[in-house]
Amino acid sequence: MIVNNNKLIPLSDGRKLAYAEHGDLKGKPLFFLHGWPGSRLRSAFYHTIAKKLHIRIISPDRPGFGRSDYQKNRTLLDYPDDVLELADTLHIKKFAVMGVSGGGSYAAACAYKIPNRITKVGIVVGVAPMYMPDLLSKMPWLYRMTWACYFKFPVSSYAGSLTQYIHSKLGNPFYYLSFLANSDQKLAKKYRREFTTITKEAFRQGIVGPARDLVLYTTDWEFDLKKIRAKVFLRYGAGDKNVPLVMGKYFEKQIPGSRLTVYPNEGHLISITHAEEIFKELVK
Repeated sequence: MIVNNNKLIPLSDGRKLAYAEHGDLKGKPLFFLHGWPGSRLRSAFYHTIAKKLHIRIISPDRPGFGRSDYQKNRTLLDYPDDVLELADTLHIKKFAVMGVSGGGSYAAACAYKIPNRITKVGIVVGVAPMYMPDLLSKMPWLYRMTWACYFKFPVSSYAGSLTQYIHSKLGNPFYYLSFLANSDQKLAKKYRREFTTITKEAFRQGIVGPARDLVLYTTDWEFDLKKIRAKVFLRYGAGDKNVPLVMGKYFEKQIPGSRLTVYPNEGHLISITHAEEIFKELVK
């Protein structure tokens, strides 16, 4: 399934940005923002459905992930600039954005900063501001303890340690299964090799880029969700242990006009099990 699609563009600040494309290359453009730890290769899951629906998926690596150059001291609001440069390079004026899991934070940043270029935003099991303690209440105790440490200790050093730990577990496929709801287990086992490839690609350059993401999730996002003017819809699984439903409810309360759809008996992988429905919503 994984197509090692290595495309690069130079950015105005001298960095290189890597991206993959899947689906119908003449179709409606959709920027796919990968999760954590993830990479551009994640969009390969959607190639067949996107081709059927005439959607062109553009899936960039974030700075320091995969083949995209690291960007020192980047913020969430820096990333929409990269998305715009890529869109301009590809001569795309308007596009949809889909952020999954850790990519949801960046989708929200795009919705805030570049609404005039965006047709619609889908935040699918997206991470909400992790510095809001109430959002951790529905996580398993180990998750709550882990994230709570970010509020009590220097996040930059702790993020590096946690990222290094996860990196060390890449060879153990059962490690990832322990983080998933029961409804996700079968799918995760089926695509174990693909998920491992995607995650290894995230750490191609080491842990610095992925660790920066953890810092950004857990510190002030520096923008007001209530000022988002782009069209946003939300999709969450009620059984998700990674990103609990309370985060979707938080986004819905904060983002004007946003709509939340909940899948009662499902978990973190609804972006795969309900991909066709989600893509149709994004481009209609």
